[in-house]
Amino acid sequence: MQKETNKNTYMKKLIITVTLLISGLGFLYYKQSPKEVSVSKNIDVEVYKTSSYVAPVYANATAQLEVTVVRIKNNKKDTVWQHSFQPTELKNFPGSDNPLLQKITIPNVNDRKEKLEVYYKVTYDSKGSILNYWNITTIGKGQQTGKLHIQI
Repeated sequence: MQKETNKNTYMKKLIITVTLLISGLGFLYYKQSPKEVSVSKNIDVEVYKTSSYVAPVYANATAQLEVTVVRIKNNKKDTVWQHSFQPTELKNFPGSDNPLLQKITIPNVNDRKEKLEVYYKVTYDSKGSILNYWNITTIGKGQQTGKLHIQI
């Protein structure tokens, strides 16, 4: 009977030791694993013309800008911000010394697991002739700010 009691005591101690060891390892893993960090990402969009557009060929020619910000996590895309600017005559866009500025803030971005893609499309219209121009930039891990320079 004494042998069986010793065996039970030994098993209880072994179970307690293994449980404590597993708990300790789990705690160490938890403490060393990187935390989920949510940040706000800021995007500055600057729009300006690169020419005076005063030649008669540009009379009544317009450009319209559309900007879309997409959050990407695990190959899943969600649109988080979108804006279409009014069509504007080319000659009326500001120069690079005083650009049209749009500040965009996207809150709660998981910097470890998510990235932002900023798409923009410029649609030129000259007397019914349409020309579309697309571009994209990415704001990834560790980038808190991004700048997008759009030349008209």
